[in-house]
Formats: sequence, structure tokens, C-alpha cells
Amino acid sequence: MLLPAFALVLAGAALLTVWFVARRRARLERERRARLIAGAKSVRAKKIDAFGGLLKAKTNPFDARVRSLFTIGLPRTWAMRSGSLKLLLAGSVAAGVIWNVALGLFSFPPLFCAVGGVAAFFVVPRFLLSREQKKTERKFEEIFPDAVDTMGRLVRAGLSITAAVRTVAVETPPPVSTVFAAIGDQLKIGVPIDEILNDSSATVGQSDFRFFAMTVALQHETGGNLTQAMQNLSELMRRRRGARLKANAATGEIRMTAYVLASVPVLTIGALLVIQPGYLQPLIADPRGHVILTLAACCMVAAFLSMRALMARLTTN
Repeated sequence: MLLPAFALVLAGAALLTVWFVARRRARLERERRARLIAGAKSVRAKKIDAFGGLLKAKTNPFDARVRSLFTIGLPRTWAMRSGSLKLLLAGSVAAGVIWNVALGLFSFPPLFCAVGGVAAFFVVPRFLLSREQKKTERKFEEIFPDAVDTMGRLVRAGLSITAAVRTVAVETPPPVSTVFAAIGDQLKIGVPIDEILNDSSATVGQSDFRFFAMTVALQHETGGNLTQAMQNLSELMRRRRGARLKANAATGEIRMTAYVLASVPVLTIGALLVIQPGYLQPLIADPRGHVILTLAACCMVAAFLSMRALMARLTTN
């Protein structure tokens, strides 16, 4: 009876996914037909499509739809590239592990196990995508000051902003090249640079890129010395990155303490299960023990997330 129940839960999740994808596909089809009836796309529509298309470079549309299921509520998703097979496989494996551990080891009620399995099915792929986004953002922060320096030298040599952006898109590695290629394509179709930079900074979400966008837009409007502004901006970015690295080094001991404190209960329980299995039997066999274990797990997760949020705040400030 337990295996069919778990299969029913997974089938329900799959049906929900198919329903969401079909609904989104129908909405996109209605919008496409409406645009065909209304006439050609506006310049703004072309701009958004070009930027989104390059940032999601050559990914399967089905992969993008599956990623959208696990990224609801996330502020930035432009750097996520994981495919649907990887995400669904990771979610299914996590759900199966939670189901078997909760039901076979701790003998929790099937409904509780099903809820935990469904939660793991969504949490694990979301964690993988969030980690991929943060990794790409760190790489962007590392490369971006060099790209700003390159753009400043090109402008000093007499190139226009459009030519400088295209050169940076070719010469720099991704993800900076992807963002600048999108900006260059929008400049090619005649979109105002201030609108391009505003939308790009909102999509990328990096503070350094916001400074770059404001500097270029302001210098373009006022006609100031863009080369000197680029040089000062790249130096400021490197100083900010150095301050962040110092903050990470200063909070390294706190992070290690948090990891140790979070791992001690898990290691203790594992050791007791190997050395003296009967010691923890009341927690596994007695329903009241299930409540205690659930509360303890929730408290551990809340404490770990709180310490992580505090460390992130210290690092950011």
C-alpha cells in the first residue's frame, strides 16, 4: 500500500507539471496570435525578446518551462542552465530518499512521508538552480571590472559605445560576454541606450552592473569624459570586491562554527544508531518521538538558516 501511495504522489506532481506547462504554452500561443493580428512587434518587444533569448542561450523551451516551476519567487534566474532531465531526476531521487528514510527508518505516517517527499522534489532542484545562479554571479563579479577597463580603453581609442560593447562581447568570457552581446544586439536595432541599460541592470541584478549602467547613461546624456568614468568605476569595483573578500575571510570562523553546530546532532544520532540502536528506539517507535524529531529538525533548520542569513548580512555590509 505504501509504494502505490508514493507513486500516486509522484503522478500527481507530474500531472501538475504538465498542466502548468500546457497552460503557459496556451497563454504564449494566445499572445503570439494577438501580436500577429495587431501587426509587427514594437521596438520594446523586440528588445525584451532579444535580451531574454541571449541570456537563455540555446536552451530547450521545455527545459525553460521546467526551470520556471522550481524558480517561483527567486529574484534572478538569468544564469540558470540546468536541463529538465537533471532537475526532475534530482527531485525524484530526493523524494525517494525522504520517503524511504521517513517511512522505513522512522515509521512516520504515510501522509507525512508523502508531504516530505513532495517538498524534497521541489526543494532540491530549486537549491541546485539557486547555486548555479550564485556561482555565475560570482564569476560575473570577478570578470566585470576587466570588461569595464576594456570598454574604457576602446572608447579612448575612438570607438563608439556600440562598437565597444560588441568588442567586449567578443573578447570577454561568459557570462559577461552574454550580457554585452544582448546589449549590442539591442543597440543594433536602434533601442535607446538608457532603456537598454535600465532593463539589463534589472535583469542581471548586480550592484556593480547598476553602477556601470548609471555611469554610461549619465555620461551619454551629459557628454562627459566616459573614459575617466570607466577607469574610476573599475577601480571602485575592485575595491568593493576586495572588501567583500575581506569580509568573507573575517566571517570564516563563524561559518565553520555554524557548520559544526549543524552537523553535531546528525553525527551524534548516526553514531548512536551504530553503537547503541536501542537507545533511540523510543524516538522511532513511539508517535511522541516522531513529534520530538520533527520539532528538533525544524529547529535545526531554522537555526542554520538564521546563522546563514546573519553571515550573509555581515558579508554584504
